[in-house]
Amino acid sequence: MSYCTNCGVELDDDLKSCPLCGFKVGNTTLPESGGQSGYYPSDIIQLHKEETGKHIWELSGIISFSGIIVCTIVDLVIHKGLSWSLYADTSIFAVWICISLILLAFKKYFIIVPGLLITVLAMLLLFNLFSPPVNWFIGIALPVTIALFISVSIIIVLWKVAHFRGFNILAIAFLILSGFCIVTEVFIDKYISGKVDIRWSAIVAVSIFPIALVLLFVHYRMQKGKRLDSYFHV
Repeated sequence: MSYCTNCGVELDDDLKSCPLCGFKVGNTTLPESGGQSGYYPSDIIQLHKEETGKHIWELSGIISFSGIIVCTIVDLVIHKGLSWSLYADTSIFAVWICISLILLAFKKYFIIVPGLLITVLAMLLLFNLFSPPVNWFIGIALPVTIALFISVSIIIVLWKVAHFRGFNILAIAFLILSGFCIVTEVFIDKYISGKVDIRWSAIVAVSIFPIALVLLFVHYRMQKGKRLDSYFHV
């Protein structure tokens, strides 16, 4: 028995190339990553992940479009037209687009976040068009959704640039969440009554603030910058 000089897998005597990486038996010159003569094990693993992601995307597409067809047919048979299926079909299609963005642009946040924002706003706009004459998209859905994605984007940026990703990130996330609640109540009050009367969001902010302080204390005084993954042993 021999071993592949590229990836180390055990080979049968009659093999002329490695079945895992394709490296020719007897060749002592290691190939460049992704070269024609062979692949490193890391390349094989990456190719496997990409193939798995592609299969998940295809399966999600089959399930999503099957659900759209079923909902549409059931609505047509029962109500002789399109009513609730408009909301169901739009939601399913929006979820499939979100899944596609996450799978096809993995870790490319500058593509995923704007894509998700546009998808969610388009879905909410269609919901608004499906239910005239009430126009809640401009007054509530648009500003609240943008505020939500801005909050999430800030947390992602802080996570990427932070030297220690510990309880400090959780504390900041809680503070951003409290700010988002206040913004949400402001736009809801303006839409409903035309004036701002902050109540429940203030209670949320006051409740979250001590939790954020405790998390900051644990991070900087007790754990001294310990990472979340090492703290929870993941």
